[in-house]
Order: sequence, then C-alpha cells, then structure tokens
Amino acid sequence: MNFALAVFVVVGFAATLEQLNLPDHARTVGERSSRSLSVLRDDSLGDREKEEALQSQSRELFRLLGILVGGSALALGLPLGIVWLLGQLGVGSFWGTIGVLERIDFLVGVTALGGVGYLAFRKLYPST
Repeated sequence: MNFALAVFVVVGFAATLEQLNLPDHARTVGERSSRSLSVLRDDSLGDREKEEALQSQSRELFRLLGILVGGSALALGLPLGIVWLLGQLGVGSFWGTIGVLERIDFLVGVTALGGVGYLAFRKLYPST
C-alpha cells in the first residue's frame, strides 16, 4: 500500500505542478531575468530609466517567486497531506510512504517512467 501511496504522491505532485502552470511561470522567470540583463546592457537608457525598468522587472520577479514557492509547497503538501490523512485512517503509513519515496530504485523507476511518459505526451500533443 505504501508503494501505491508513493506513486500517488509523485503523480499528484506532477499533476498539481502542471495544473498550477508552474513550468510556464518558471520559464517566465528566465525571460524576465534575460530582459533585466538586457536593460543593464542597454547604453541608450539613462540611469533613471534603467532603474525604473529594473524595479518593474524585480516586482514581477518577486511576484513569480511567490507563485513558484507557494505552488511548489502546495504541489508537494497536498498529496502528502492526503497520505497523512489516509495514514490516520489506517490506510497505509505516512512514514512508510516517505520511506518508499526515499528508495533509490523507486526514484530511478519514477524518473525513467516519467521521462518516457512526458516524451510520449509531447509527441501525441505537441501544441500543449
């Protein structure tokens, strides 16, 4: 049962990350960082213009940081909270599930299957 709950945690984590659109937010952070760097390198802008542009970029980056941190905590906390609740009801064991999640064979298997599943999904649905 703990193995099934560990799979639930991994799938729940990935589904929540995707549902909250966190990969796109992470890409936006990279784009915003690149824009900030280009503002610094832009010799046509004065110091005041650069400062205003960088402050605008930094506000957006802090907003995205909050989304990423909060979303990541929710993505992991929600499935683990459900597993904890099930453990309290006598279905599986929270610490047993954590033990499965820490096993190297489980991690390697989930990574390999997840990678293959991701590639298959992208091949079937290239526009998403």
